[in-house]
Amino acid sequence: MRHPIDLETLGTLFLHRVAPVAALLHIGLSASLIDQRSRPGGPWQRLFPNMVLLSRAGPSREQLVQAALLYTGEGAMLTAYDALYLHGMRSILPTADAIHVLAPRNSRAWGHASLRLERTDRLPKPAIRRGFHVAPLERAAVDAIRRTRSIPDTKAILEEVTHYVGVQALRAELALAPRKGTTLARKLLGDSPARQLELSALTRRPPAVPQARTPQPIS
Repeated sequence: MRHPIDLETLGTLFLHRVAPVAALLHIGLSASLIDQRSRPGGPWQRLFPNMVLLSRAGPSREQLVQAALLYTGEGAMLTAYDALYLHGMRSILPTADAIHVLAPRNSRAWGHASLRLERTDRLPKPAIRRGFHVAPLERAAVDAIRRTRSIPDTKAILEEVTHYVGVQALRAELALAPRKGTTLARKLLGDSPARQLELSALTRRPPAVPQARTPQPIS
């Protein structure tokens, strides 16, 4: 005889309490029950299409990141600020901005208010930080720079990431990136002799592996 599903402890079966609707249907829940429990004020929440948070609390940034990656599907990875934060960059603080995800060109997912989806044919090999697939440090840095118009933020990102991957890796990534949003970074990483002396000072320290971080809840 099949035992009934304990809906109160169901969330413990899913990483970060984030469940695809397909998985809930597969274990025996009905579509009507899922819909009922996911209505405003109910014990569950809809995060992205067909993604449910099995809790009435939150969502935390970590739960949104998990839902975004599940929603965008195989091959997707975090980039920009969330990726830099998980890589351990100190110049990047927790943010409530949209989660930036790279996805294959044939992805059927769509962007939302809290999800910036970038379909691309130039998907890098992801790194794994805190269990999440994230873009390599130089790609995440360039994608973050493309989203900011702040000169201090751009400089802070370039200077910190340079310590770990070097100037040439950032230049190579910039050469492949769209020109929109990267003009300042290209100037800062220019080839002038004066700039080369300044950049050499940034790369004197031996590279180290930054400590990965866990995204903080959105306040």
